[in-house]
Amino acid sequence: MSLIRPTYCFTLALITLTLAAAGRADVAVTSGYTENFNNLGTALPDGWGVWTDSTTTGNGTPFTWSTANVANDAAASATSYFRNLPGASQSWSAGLSSGSDRALGWRASNVASRDGSITFTWTNTAGWTFSTLSFDLFTSNDTGATATVNLEYQKGATGTFSQLAGTSYTTLANPTAPALLSVTHFSLTATDLNPLNDQSGLVTLRLNNMATTGSSWATLSLDNFNYTATATTIPEPASCAGLGGASVLALALGRRLRRKAVKTKAYRQALTGD
Repeated sequence: MSLIRPTYCFTLALITLTLAAAGRADVAVTSGYTENFNNLGTALPDGWGVWTDSTTTGNGTPFTWSTANVANDAAASATSYFRNLPGASQSWSAGLSSGSDRALGWRASNVASRDGSITFTWTNTAGWTFSTLSFDLFTSNDTGATATVNLEYQKGATGTFSQLAGTSYTTLANPTAPALLSVTHFSLTATDLNPLNDQSGLVTLRLNNMATTGSSWATLSLDNFNYTATATTIPEPASCAGLGGASVLALALGRRLRRKAVKTKAYRQALTGD
């Protein structure tokens, strides 16, 4: 049976209390994670955030998420800068809002929403190495301006966001009825993800609009976010006890052999008179 060390229990309790007090939606790293956003009609998934007024060092102002389905070409409003849109697998039409495949959408209409971001935050990544990360981006709006959106990361609760692996997009193809959405798939490697590994504090990924002027652009939609990671192996207490037991046995055997060698030498000396 696996034992839980008291130190681990205390740390887990402290983390739980800290998260509750701060009201954050951070999540723990797992070996495999997929978010297809198909439950946006219930809530924004754990770990995810949507923000206005983001800066180079902060997420900005939390946006009040609405679970309502929104049509592909619906105009932006104060309640729908970030929205529950039809997902990447659906055939496009301007008024389409239904369907079980959903995506996390973002359409600005003023400076605050233009300067926003979509984030995903881990409580920490201590003891983890990321292997892969991928996601799909597309626009559901058939007209509109474009802007460069970067994939960025921040280590810790404060500090400057940095671009991750040079990943950004400037132009995504606008859809036309009744075609499928034009989806761009992004895939990052273990080398790309190295800055995220083994961090003792918060690690945040974000899609951040880099435009400095203008108020809107064609809707950005995020779907099929996925990562894999490998944990550093830490021996269980039972395994440590087993290793300790083996060491004790080896030490005892060594002492016995040394004593036997000493007795044999003394016996030989007695026989030969040396």
